[in-house]
Amino acid sequence: MSQREEKVLSLHKHGYNCAQALICSYQDILPFEEKELFKLTEGLGRGVAGLEEMCCVPILIAMIYSCLKTCDGNVENPQSKLKSYACGKCLAMDFKEQAGSLCCHTLLKENKEKKRCCSDLLKMGIDILDDCLK
Repeated sequence: MSQREEKVLSLHKHGYNCAQALICSYQDILPFEEKELFKLTEGLGRGVAGLEEMCCVPILIAMIYSCLKTCDGNVENPQSKLKSYACGKCLAMDFKEQAGSLCCHTLLKENKEKKRCCSDLLKMGIDILDDCLK
């Protein structure tokens, strides 16, 4: 298990929601403090605001990837959106293929059936993202 996987599991175990645990496990390479990341993502837990719709894992891996790789940061004349969308879509589709869905409610139900947990999905997201960041 990678250090990042160990960190995400530890954060999740210690009360961070899935979104907080995932993004804070990348704090070492993101240009933000952990507290800022924690506060920014609190509302994204349990399928975004507890609605159990879209799982936060593909959202966060797309956000992290665009922050680190594709976004040009040009607020005056943004030109990188389409590249970020395309890369985010690929990341989300990889997650969907491996996890079985993008829907939090469906994933929670499948977790019970497959005897897995959200921590397994967090590790899956890290594996997908880390492969793309290489």
